[in-house]
Amino acid sequence: MSKRYKIMAGVLIAFLAVLILAEASQPEPINWFPGYGKQDKIPFGTYVFYEQLPEVIDAERIEEVNIPPFEFLLDSTITKGSSYFFVNGNVYNDASESNKILQWVGEGNTLFVSAKSISQTILDSLWLNLSYYSETANLKKRPLVNFTNPKLKAASPFRLNKDVGTVYFDEIDTLKTTVLGEFDLIRDDDSSQIKKPKVNFIKTPYKEGTVILHTFPEAFTNVFMLDSLNANYTAKVLSYLPEQGKVYFDQYYKNSKSYAVSPLQLILTNKYLKWSWYLLALAALLWVIFEGKRKQRSIPIIKPLPNKTLDYTRTIAGMYLDKKDNRQIAMHQINHLLEHIRSSYSLATERLNLEFIQKLSAKSSRDQNQIKTLIDYIVLIRQKAEVSEDELIKLNTLIENFKNTH
Repeated sequence: MSKRYKIMAGVLIAFLAVLILAEASQPEPINWFPGYGKQDKIPFGTYVFYEQLPEVIDAERIEEVNIPPFEFLLDSTITKGSSYFFVNGNVYNDASESNKILQWVGEGNTLFVSAKSISQTILDSLWLNLSYYSETANLKKRPLVNFTNPKLKAASPFRLNKDVGTVYFDEIDTLKTTVLGEFDLIRDDDSSQIKKPKVNFIKTPYKEGTVILHTFPEAFTNVFMLDSLNANYTAKVLSYLPEQGKVYFDQYYKNSKSYAVSPLQLILTNKYLKWSWYLLALAALLWVIFEGKRKQRSIPIIKPLPNKTLDYTRTIAGMYLDKKDNRQIAMHQINHLLEHIRSSYSLATERLNLEFIQKLSAKSSRDQNQIKTLIDYIVLIRQKAEVSEDELIKLNTLIENFKNTH
């Protein structure tokens, strides 16, 4: 590498190093993704909720479920009087799974769902309907929530200091459904009261069981519960769960479910590792460009000397065939065979007698009669002054049979 290129590469690497330091020194942006994951410490995670849960519900009653509800409810060991708790931005159970859940509820159990979107099959079965709050002009999209029960209702509503979408029940079965809570958005910068209440928390019987639906899942998030007053709201919501029986907390329907990631994905999601990776890739590219070149003269390829033996053999054979000297060809074949026997089986070939035939048969694992026929014919050919084409062909056939027999 020339001095000029080294300077250019050094300047580029220094520039990238400064860029990495500048990037690394920037504060990490707040992640407002509504994950609702137990392990998530982001604002809309539920880490605080699950940490505080044993203070509200006995730890022995708590059990986490990491498989689909349809599969979980096939377990015959689930005791009657249990509760199934879902909290997520959306809980989309398909029709078959929803019917399975309702069947389980009808046997004397409780379903609790806190989500902005709930299975339509469940809503239709309970004569309910959800709507998004659309009256948002000149209003802060920051919800105020409270209870309808005077014993639980706070003097001032609980509030979430973050703009979020809101959902409410615009249709309910008034003969069976009990309204537990309401909400509104902040109006005229007044957060001290709910001026136009909308239903967001209900309880309704289903056969022998109970269904509790709640459309403000943010109540279980870190950003909401870290306010001590708001934590009281969350605890009061949980008070509507039965006081006895297991409570199964769903971990399957979560926006932030954990998935296996590749090492490269892990690197690129961390800002420090990401820029280090880019710097390493650039350094490797520069090395390939400047250092990957050959630094010595090329070594010429020397072709090996060609093997002329086969050509020579073909030429000599052609000459003998042209002269019709069959005996000379036969002698060459015999000599070549005897050389093969000497080198392969370490046998002397001066005396082609019965002892030689027996030793060759033993060492070559070939039939003794086959070898005797071949040796006798060789002796016969040697004694002839002339060899016909038929005799030459027969000799060649016997030799080839000996070599190819295993």
